[in-house]
Amino acid sequence: MPHLIDDAEALLRERGFKITPQRTLLLQVLAGQPIYLDADEIYELAHAQDASISLATVYRTLGLYAELGLVDHRYVEPEHRREVFRLSEGPEQHYLTCVRCGTRVLIRTDLLNQMANELVRRKGVSVSSACACFTGYCAACTEALRREGKLPG
Repeated sequence: MPHLIDDAEALLRERGFKITPQRTLLLQVLAGQPIYLDADEIYELAHAQDASISLATVYRTLGLYAELGLVDHRYVEPEHRREVFRLSEGPEQHYLTCVRCGTRVLIRTDLLNQMANELVRRKGVSVSSACACFTGYCAACTEALRREGKLPG
């Protein structure tokens, strides 16, 4: 992942932005994670390495990185209250967010790709990107709710 950090820093310089220790740290945190993380999760990881970093810095930097295309971001709730980020490299990922415990469950992209392919076939369109928000219950919460008689079973 060092090349990702070098490439990102080169783009920042090219666009006239300074390479600050905080920006480099956030790139390192993102490069070390294969999954999408929300700003609070990124903050916790960065703060563990540098206690001077603030949540506001994390939000500002993620906004800059998104604007420059350095990070991919997704909403994991239909109301778009929770946004997650990762460096713009690697296979696409989508999640189901558990409305009971907040756990994010990775959804296989082949299912979404089939849906996109079917949309192309049926409607004659081309799909360049997609964002899917799934909410429901993770396996553990589904089982607990069934035991409690709150879900059919």
